[in-house]
Amino acid sequence: MTDSQDTGHEANMPDDSSELSGSITRADVADSDDLESELIELLDQYVSAVHRNDVKQCDDLLTAHPQLRDFVGPLETLDRMTPDIEFASSLLEVLPEFAATDRVEADGAAEPLTSSRDTTSTASGKRKSGRRFGRYQLLEELGRGGMGVVFRAHQTDLDRIVAIKMILVNRLASADHIRRFYQEAQAAGRLSHPNIVGIHEVGEFLGQHFFSMDCVEGVNLREVLAAGAARAESETRTTTLSAGSEAARTEPSSENSSTLRVATAATAFRSGQPLTFEQAARTIRDVARAAAYLHSHGIIHRDLKPSNILIDGLGQPRVTDFGLARVSSASNDKVDGNCTDSGTIVGTPNYMSPEQAAGRLNEVGPASDIYSLGVILYEALTGQLPNRGSNAMETLVRVIESDPEVPRYLNREIPRELESICLHCLDKNPAQRYESADALADDLDRFLRGDPVTAGPQGIYHRIRRWMRREPALASRWSAMLCGAGILEVSYLTGEMTFGVRDLFFQLLAFWAVAALLFQKLQRSVQLAAVSRFLWLASDAVFLTKMLILAGHPTGPLLVVYPLLIAASGLFIQESLVYFMTSVSLISYAIFLYMRPGEASPWHYPLLFSAILVVIGVVISHQVNRIRLLSRHFDT
Repeated sequence: MTDSQDTGHEANMPDDSSELSGSITRADVADSDDLESELIELLDQYVSAVHRNDVKQCDDLLTAHPQLRDFVGPLETLDRMTPDIEFASSLLEVLPEFAATDRVEADGAAEPLTSSRDTTSTASGKRKSGRRFGRYQLLEELGRGGMGVVFRAHQTDLDRIVAIKMILVNRLASADHIRRFYQEAQAAGRLSHPNIVGIHEVGEFLGQHFFSMDCVEGVNLREVLAAGAARAESETRTTTLSAGSEAARTEPSSENSSTLRVATAATAFRSGQPLTFEQAARTIRDVARAAAYLHSHGIIHRDLKPSNILIDGLGQPRVTDFGLARVSSASNDKVDGNCTDSGTIVGTPNYMSPEQAAGRLNEVGPASDIYSLGVILYEALTGQLPNRGSNAMETLVRVIESDPEVPRYLNREIPRELESICLHCLDKNPAQRYESADALADDLDRFLRGDPVTAGPQGIYHRIRRWMRREPALASRWSAMLCGAGILEVSYLTGEMTFGVRDLFFQLLAFWAVAALLFQKLQRSVQLAAVSRFLWLASDAVFLTKMLILAGHPTGPLLVVYPLLIAASGLFIQESLVYFMTSVSLISYAIFLYMRPGEASPWHYPLLFSAILVVIGVVISHQVNRIRLLSRHFDT
């Protein structure tokens, strides 16, 4: 046999090793396909369990099939990246301009947004409808703030109504937003107090951070205070807030008494009538007890205000919203990773303490919450905020520098003891306020019992100091006039001034003082406040110019008052007033030179002085403009 034949014969012979190798490969592929199908089925079951928020089934699958653990990590990553359809639906209902025609449900079916409602039956037989969110049915939106939105929801597994708070911006939230969100849940989650809203669950569903809490069926204190200033107990008013609140504490537990308490409190809030002084005192007392409980656990609320105080059906106040709370460790008194940057202003301007408004965070403590309680009490008693300004920056300046109007000036019916308690809370110096929230609550208890309170009326020195901080513009003018009158009297006694000239100056000062008082009174009128400021500044320039004309030579030292008037006009935080005062000062100075030609020598002195007035006006107006630009960061 030739070589070629041998080669051909070998080529035609079957290759047993090749057939064996091919048959093994096909078997392996078949087995691999079976394993892949089984794995896909298991993964499908796991994903379905995740969508149902069935944690138990997920754990069972991972226990029975350990190979799934290799795929859990990527699945969780994909789950976080997927759009939050349920939460987006809630936003689209509020912002319909962003709504699309359809949405895709978890099972792939398209459904109109307007009909995205699930319905389940509760144990009581009532039907609950709303968007499904894990174990909850979202029924309605209760409110929203800068960071979160709160829904009224039905917890299906426990068949109860709760409130659910979610991060409003969801996946656009920064790490700081998420940290503050969980800080709020953790701060409130470890508390148990009848006047604090309790936290039930903290978690994440389909990438949406949330926590559930007590759903308080009632109103918030903001709605109650909208009825106006508190008043004395009326004989015709038999349904009051205190009836429910006090009865809940003292009466025996029975079906009839419970029904009576709920009906009494509900009627009181729905009547739209103002609180009585006793009701206001009881409400602040209960909130003060809650604040004392917070402080004993190392928590400073830092945002106590009427909208964060809920009133339940029994008239009990419940503190909520711990998003800005500062939590300290009991062992070392250090902030547990939730402090804000140094100098950062946190809180609501109208209810901030002076140390918060000034950004002195190292001074923020229990006394800061006591100040906020004083603001709420002031608002309840007078129907007005103590330091409200035209914008947030003006409000912060007033909180830091000014004292509020005496409550009895705005409402003569306020008991003096309650006024003293309120003003004691509102002292600018934290050390001069109540030493603790419990001390405030105890003093309110004394008032309610008719006993003497520890916050007695202040002496004449403290009253004058409060008045000067409350009316700085009037106080500064009257102080300057008093000094001027003293100088005139000394000049008269030393023989440098005749009685007639002295009497003329005294009359001019008296008219100036009365005009300043009149313009200060007009500042309280919403309609006339803006106009009265311009007239006030103009009158200052007129009276000053008249005094300069009557004064003898030299008048140089008195001319410095013109720049002072321009600088003082900047305290109103209004550029137009600064420009107006600068123009009026220039015109008044020109009139003075016309009436006293001798003061215009040498000729370049008036030009230099006028240039100085212009420069001062421009600098002051520039600073006012910067302050107003910064104030936009606080406006809401």
